[in-house]
Amino acid sequence: MHTSATDGVSGVREVLQAACARGLDVLAITDHNTLDSAFAAQQLAPRYGVDVVVGEEISTREGHLLALFLKERIPPALSMSETIAAVHAQGAVAVVAHPYDVVSFGALNPWRRKLSEGELLQLPFDGVEVLNGCLLGSSQNARAAVLGLRSGRALVGGSDAHSAETVGIAHTIFAGCSSEDLRTALMRGETVPGGQRWQFSHYVHLLSQRELQRVVSVGRLAAGLGSLAASPLVGVLLRLGAGKLL
Repeated sequence: MHTSATDGVSGVREVLQAACARGLDVLAITDHNTLDSAFAAQQLAPRYGVDVVVGEEISTREGHLLALFLKERIPPALSMSETIAAVHAQGAVAVVAHPYDVVSFGALNPWRRKLSEGELLQLPFDGVEVLNGCLLGSSQNARAAVLGLRSGRALVGGSDAHSAETVGIAHTIFAGCSSEDLRTALMRGETVPGGQRWQFSHYVHLLSQRELQRVVSVGRLAAGLGSLAASPLVGVLLRLGAGKLL
């Protein structure tokens, strides 16, 4: 899931509270190309009874890749192959994210495709996200499920939550209750996707929250500019500028 560190609208504490309220054992925070919120959540997690996986949704040249159990950030704009190698170099887990997503950059997005299915299947990733809660329509997840079965690797479900409201709607079921249990299940291919996709109201809520944040940001900027304009120093500078113009 994503936090306000990137394109989400909820902070770390809100996300952890939601995970706790919904009875999740493990929460993977995978903001785009940053680990900041994931590390912060990992520090706070014991207070909420949730185990946090430090992750990243990496923008590779051929599409998005989920990296789980990272120690250090992996930069974007590498090839998918290079990115998977960098993930494995940290002993982390590489999961192909929403491969057929037509909105964001899925590796097999028909509008931006740079890899064929065969080429993707030749790469040494560890799992495929076959149930993404955020996707519009069911066909993209259905195609991902076929791809996942063809790959013979772990099948993963993820809420792709961008707000606390959608945390855990889609999820991954595994034996155990810790992040290490999850890692073991992923590497053995013994995970099961569960849950469902977002409802229409979830999209409406997310968009309204984003719009509210924009309004607040614009209001703060306007207030800051107003304070700046009212300062004596700015007044002097404006008068000096006017004198030069005259």
